[in-house]
Amino acid sequence: MKPLRHFENLDALRFVAFFSVFCLHITSFALYYNGESWYQWIETSLAQNGDLGVNFFFTLSGFLITNLLLQEREDTGKINIGSFYARRFLRIWPLYFILVFVGFVAIPAMMNLAPQYNPFKPEFSLIPFDRIGYYLGFLVNFDLVNNSYPIPVLAVLWSISVEEQFYIFWPLLIAFIPRKYLIYSLFAVLIGAAFFRFMQWNEIVHLFNTYQLGNVDVPHPPDVVTRFTELQRQASVTTRFHTISIFSDITMGALLAYGLFYSDMVREYFRTLPRKSIVLPYIAAIVLVVIRDETYSLQFYRIINWVHAIEPALFSFIFAFIIGEQHYSQESFFKFGRLKLLSSWGKLSYGLYVWHLVAIWLVFFAFKATNLQPTVDNPWVFLGQIVLCFALTLGMSIVSYRFIERPFLKFRNRFRSSQSTDHFAKDLN
Repeated sequence: MKPLRHFENLDALRFVAFFSVFCLHITSFALYYNGESWYQWIETSLAQNGDLGVNFFFTLSGFLITNLLLQEREDTGKINIGSFYARRFLRIWPLYFILVFVGFVAIPAMMNLAPQYNPFKPEFSLIPFDRIGYYLGFLVNFDLVNNSYPIPVLAVLWSISVEEQFYIFWPLLIAFIPRKYLIYSLFAVLIGAAFFRFMQWNEIVHLFNTYQLGNVDVPHPPDVVTRFTELQRQASVTTRFHTISIFSDITMGALLAYGLFYSDMVREYFRTLPRKSIVLPYIAAIVLVVIRDETYSLQFYRIINWVHAIEPALFSFIFAFIIGEQHYSQESFFKFGRLKLLSSWGKLSYGLYVWHLVAIWLVFFAFKATNLQPTVDNPWVFLGQIVLCFALTLGMSIVSYRFIERPFLKFRNRFRSSQSTDHFAKDLN
């Protein structure tokens, strides 16, 4: 049995995606505040866009999983759906359910013993036990849509739930839809996701335009304002966390995998990309990040349904381009695989992602319990806390990989296909 293909230039990107989420979370739970303009710029312009790291993970998952499924169907003439499920469950479930235990049992126990040292806001303290069904059933994203944020250590489980839903649905799509129709099905999913986001904001746009809610000189009926605010809140969480909405990221990665797998023209396009064409999507990504807050501002509410429908697809398109360019292009400015340290950390990305909020909680809990947290905000203390949080996250991830993940990964090999041809290798020689 040949080893499955490894995309060496993507591991460092996995770490970059994780680290963007890490920066978002360490600034978003109000553990530190600084009114200085430099800090506000870092928080609002850089850290608050860390959620895009999750979108990159979704696009990458769509690419890798679709690639593996297409390869299995090409090699064996079919997809062993049961073996696929077994491999994915053995990869995801062990850490997932350990974190569920930590969030519902271990953290509440510590909070009951020493509630005065809770490092988070009261609304981010405990999660009602009657919501555990969402967590046991991999429906955490719907818990966020229907209820509210859980305690922070469980927040990462929403994206893992979406991944698990994707793993259940996607092999059925690839296995039962003939190849000549598969590309149309992928585009249908992509368009359907965009339309779903559009409809979430459609009534909001109608209210905004009908009652001129952006005009302060026009009186606004209180019930309309209340309705507008509630719809806005609900649409925000739905477009962010609902599976149908997120599937546009996954599908964009799947379209890349389909094109690279079946089309010589697509492979040749990425291989011969000139440098000026390579740099443009990276510049576009930077521009989109810079103007991202503006695109959600009041001045865009006349077309906010179109903004939410299109913008996620633009980002996932850029992410898919980066994945293809990093793997195939012979004219890349820089291959991320050269960053050996980040690549080695990127191989731990699942553990890093699962454990980083636990590490953040523990560090800030310990600082409060030992009276090391200053009464006034001190950026040097905060910087030290960031370093400790990352170091603890990395340490927990290494231990987790060695003693929890790796044994299950070895067992997972029993469910691999006996045939594993690398359909891309000939294009990289």
